[in-house]
Amino acid sequence: MLQTRGYATKGPTSILEPFNFERRDPGPHDVLIEILYCGICHSDIHQARDEWGGSIFPMVPGHEIVGRVKRVGPKVKRFKIGELAGVGCFVDSCRKCASCKAGLEQYCEVHLVLTYNGTEKDEKTPTYGGYSSQIVVDEKYTLKISPSSG
Repeated sequence: MLQTRGYATKGPTSILEPFNFERRDPGPHDVLIEILYCGICHSDIHQARDEWGGSIFPMVPGHEIVGRVKRVGPKVKRFKIGELAGVGCFVDSCRKCASCKAGLEQYCEVHLVLTYNGTEKDEKTPTYGGYSSQIVVDEKYTLKISPSSG
């Protein structure tokens, strides 16, 4: 497990405060990304305040992530250590339902793994977002970012 630092809210009326947690170790198709930047979105605020219901606490928000690849699994093909990568609002899906097979993973009918305020594929382990030092994501759900884009 990877020791990770982040900022979490403990409930809908709490402020963000330092929070240490563990991320899963990278698997064969995963990239470990050192988070350099994470945007703030209105959905982060709504989720952290539980304004839409169903929030899971403690919560590390953040799903507009840009970072540098620090490690790649042995079967990763699209990324090399040192490259820039981005992560959006979900990081995995069942990959077996009709929506996933059609390339429409955002409509996963079984279990969409949100970047935060959700659970991993085991449906028990909480997902924590980009207001943290690092994240592990399957390369299929990671975006390449050009080094000249900024």
